Amino acid sequence: MMVARGESPAFIATPTMDLILWLLLPLLLVVAVILWLTESREQRIRRWHKQGMSQRCIADRLCCSRYAVRKVLA
Repeated sequence: MMVARGESPAFIATPTMDLILWLLLPLLLVVAVILWLTESREQRIRRWHKQGMSQRCIADRLCCSRYAVRKVLA
């Protein structure tokens, strides 16, 4: 494959890179689970609101008042 001057070659995966990716995948999964488990109530409220959930639905899910949800989103 010829690469013109000034252009970068396309990304080519090697067996070593594949091995590194397969070793990092479980670590990334563990980190994602830890972040999800340690997510605060305020972070959940913001995430669910960003996903389109109503304030009433969020309040019901967290067993708190709509005022508490509104206060976090303000």
